[in-house]
Amino acid sequence: MKKTGLFASTALLVASDIVAASEPSNNAAALPLHSKFRSHLKCPYADKWLAKGPKQASFELGLDEQGRKLQASTTPMTVQGSCSYANAFSGGMTCMQFQGTAWTDDDMTARCAQESGTFRSEGCVDEAAGWCDKMIADEKHESTVMVLSAMADCNGSKMACETFMSGTFMAAGECLTASTSTPGTGESSLFGAPSGVTTGGNADAGSWQSAGTTSTDNDSSAMKCLLAPGAIGAAHQAGFSKGYSSSCPNTPAQQSPYMWPLKWSADTENQAMAYGSDDVVFTSRGKTFYMLDRNWKRSDTSFQEGLLRTIGQGPCADVDEETAEEGFLGCRKNQTDGSMSTMIHREGLMYFISWKEDGDNPVQPGEVDATKIEECTMINLAVIGNIRPDWFLDKRGDDTDVQYLGDQHVYYADGAVPKLVKQWRKKDFASQYFVMSMMGNPPNKLENATDAPVEDNIHWPMILNIPGEGFGDDSLQVYRNHKLLTDEDEELFKLIENYQAIGGECVDIRAMGEGDGNVGPPVLDEEEKIRSNLEVDPLSWASNEITFSPIWEVPVKETVATLDFDESTMAASASSNSKSVLQVSDRITVESCYDESTSSMDMSIHFHDIEPTFDGKLPWMAIGYRPTELCAMTPPDGGVTPIVLVTHSEEDGSMPEAHKTMLLPEAKAYSQDAFSSIMTSRKPLGDVEDYMDVVVEAPMVVSNTAIQVARSSSTSSSEDTVSLHFKQVVEGNTKPEVLNLMYAIGMTSQLGSHTTRGCFQLQDITPCSDGGGDAGGSQEGSSTEDNVDTIAIDLGGLRGKDEATAAAKSSANMILSAGVMMFATISTVAAFMVGL
Repeated sequence: MKKTGLFASTALLVASDIVAASEPSNNAAALPLHSKFRSHLKCPYADKWLAKGPKQASFELGLDEQGRKLQASTTPMTVQGSCSYANAFSGGMTCMQFQGTAWTDDDMTARCAQESGTFRSEGCVDEAAGWCDKMIADEKHESTVMVLSAMADCNGSKMACETFMSGTFMAAGECLTASTSTPGTGESSLFGAPSGVTTGGNADAGSWQSAGTTSTDNDSSAMKCLLAPGAIGAAHQAGFSKGYSSSCPNTPAQQSPYMWPLKWSADTENQAMAYGSDDVVFTSRGKTFYMLDRNWKRSDTSFQEGLLRTIGQGPCADVDEETAEEGFLGCRKNQTDGSMSTMIHREGLMYFISWKEDGDNPVQPGEVDATKIEECTMINLAVIGNIRPDWFLDKRGDDTDVQYLGDQHVYYADGAVPKLVKQWRKKDFASQYFVMSMMGNPPNKLENATDAPVEDNIHWPMILNIPGEGFGDDSLQVYRNHKLLTDEDEELFKLIENYQAIGGECVDIRAMGEGDGNVGPPVLDEEEKIRSNLEVDPLSWASNEITFSPIWEVPVKETVATLDFDESTMAASASSNSKSVLQVSDRITVESCYDESTSSMDMSIHFHDIEPTFDGKLPWMAIGYRPTELCAMTPPDGGVTPIVLVTHSEEDGSMPEAHKTMLLPEAKAYSQDAFSSIMTSRKPLGDVEDYMDVVVEAPMVVSNTAIQVARSSSTSSSEDTVSLHFKQVVEGNTKPEVLNLMYAIGMTSQLGSHTTRGCFQLQDITPCSDGGGDAGGSQEGSSTEDNVDTIAIDLGGLRGKDEATAAAKSSANMILSAGVMMFATISTVAAFMVGL
C-alpha cells in the first residue's frame, strides 16, 4: 500500500513526467510535457516523484505565474501586515511580512490563507538574522524572516533565500554584524553537504566550503560533492552543486574503482516487464552522455515501442483502454521512424528538446546543430541535480540502504555474451530496490599493462534493474558501447546556449499547465498500485555497505547496535519484568506482555537515537493502531487511525508528553487544517479511559524521581532513548492474538515530516508475571522499516531457529511514500525527477 503524508519519507517532491497528481482519483497530469520524453526518466526514484502542479510550485519557489524569477528591491517599504504560519516541512513557525502600498487587505488575507496562516495588520515581531525580500509586483513585496539555526548559518540562509526562494537576502541582527562569509564549523550548515564531509576550513568559504579546498571567485570546488536533501540525496547531487569528484572527501566510496566514471557516454536499451510475467511490454533505446564532474547529463531517445504503463504520465496520443479502466494510464508507443527527442539536465535546470523532421538527413544521437531544434521547454528543479556516480555504493541520504552482493556471471547485451559482474542492491524509501551490475573483468585486469588505455581499466556500468515503485513496471537497462568523454565534448551539453544565441527560447513548462495547487505528494490507493517484483524481502536483505574505497574503512558491525546492554543483562531483565522484547528496527524496540489481573497490555516503546532539534525540543514520536495487517496510514476505505502521539512543545512544558489523538486522512496531503485538528484533539494519555500507568522517559531532557523509577525497570534505556510506558485495557478482556501497529519519528518538534517509519506486529503475546519465571524472552513479531534489517531477533537465546524465521515475515504491505523536503523557509518543489 503506497501512502504519503504524516508517515511519509523526508524528501523533496520531484517529477517523473512533469505531472501533478493533484487529483489522486484520476491521476490527471497538470504539466503538459509530451509523453515522448517519458523514456528519458529511468533513474532511481523516477516513477515515484510527481509534481504538484505549476501554480503551487511556482508560488512556493518564488516564481510568478510565468515561472520568472521575481526580483527584490532593497528600498525600505511600508509594512502593511504579516502572516505567521506553521511550516509542516521545516517544523517551525515562519513569519512573512507584506510590504508596499500595492497590497490590499484582500490580497494579504488571501495570500496568508494559502499558507494556512494567521494574518495580522502589524509586521513580524520575530528576531531576524536576515530577511528574504521578494518582489511580487511594483510596490508589492514579500519579506520572510530568516533565522539562524542548526540547519543554516548566515551564509546558508543567504544561499537558501537566493537559490530556493528567488529572493534577495538582506542581513539583520547577527548576520548584519557578521562578515559576509562565516567560517565553517566542520559540519554542513545546510542540508546539502554529504554526510561526513566537512564544510569548514576557509574563512572565505562560508557554509559550503569542502574540506581542504580554497574558494576563490573562479573556483567552484567549494560547491562540489553536495547532495540533494532527504531521500533524493540517496542518488542525486544537489541542483546547486558544481559537480562531483572521484575523491569527494570523507565519503564511503572515495576513490572507489567501482564508482561510475565522471565523463562518459553509452548506448542504452531499457525493457519493461509487467508484474508476474517475463514478457517485455515496452522497449526504449537511445544514448546517454554524462559530465558528472559538472553536474551535467544529456539523454537522446531514438526508439520507443510497446505499452508504457505509468501512473501520472503526461499526455498520450494512444491510450490503452484496458489499463485506463484499471486506474492508471497505459500509453502505446510507436517511435520507430528514426525521430529523436533530447533531455539535457544541467545542475538544477532540465530542458526538453524536440527536433525538426528531416527525412533526408534525420538527427542522430549526439547532434550539436542548434538550428535543427524545433521546440524547447524547461523547468527549474531547484535543489535536484544529476545522479552522483557513487549512488549505488553507499547508504547516504534518507530512507535508503545498500547491500553488496558480490560477483556472479550474467548473460550480457543480447544474452549471448557472458560477463562477470559485481553487484549491489540499493534500497529506496519505497522499500523496493535497484540492482546495479558493474563490470568485474576490465580488459586489462589480468595483463595489468601500464600503457593500456584508460578505458581498459574501467569497471563500466553494465546492467541496471529498476523497480516500478508502484507507479510503473519494473525494467532492465543495459549499457553498451561505453566511451570516455573529455572537455572537448562539452558542445553536446551546450545546445541551449547555442539555440538561444540564434533567437530560440526554452519555455518554462509551469506556465503551460493548470495544477490545482494541492500541497503534498500523490496518494495511491491499493487498487491503483502497479505491482513490482523488486520489493524488499526481510528474509534476504542485509545491510552491507562495501565500496572498495582505498581510503574509507568499513565500520565494525555490532551484534545489537541499538541496545546498550548485553544478552545476559537482557535475559535477566526480561526474566524479572516478564516482558517480551521485539527489536522492530534500529530506532524502535518494543517490550510487551499481557496482564491478566487488569486485562491490559503492558507496553514499553523505546525510541532510540533521539536528539533535540534546532529549536531545542525533541522531535515528535508516534505509535499507531492499524485495524488490519495492511500497512497503511489510514484505512483505505476511509476513516481515521488512532495514534499515541508524544510531543515536546512549549505547551507541553519541560518534558515531552503522551496524548491520544486521531490521524486524519488529510494529513497525507500535509493539510495544515488536519495537523491543527490532530493537535487540538489531543487528550493526555493518562486521562484516556482504558489507559493507566503512563510514563514518558526522556533522560536527555530532565531526570526526576518518576523517570528514574521507570528506567529501573526498562531493558532498553539509554541517554538517547525516549521510552513510553503504559498499560492499555484490551477489548473483550482477553489476550489479543495479534496487534497491528505502526510507528514514526518526526524531523522536528512540530507535527509534519518524519525521518523514519514502518509497521510491525506483536504476535504470540506472553503473559505478564511477578518475576522469577521464564516467561520473558524475545517477542514473536514482524516488522517493516525503511532503513535497516527489520526482523525479530533472539535477544536471550530463548527461541529456536524456526521461531526466529517465522518472526521475520514481512507485513502484508509497506507504507510507501513520496516525501517532502524539510527546510525552514520553503515548502516542496514541483519538479522533474532526474533520470539516470
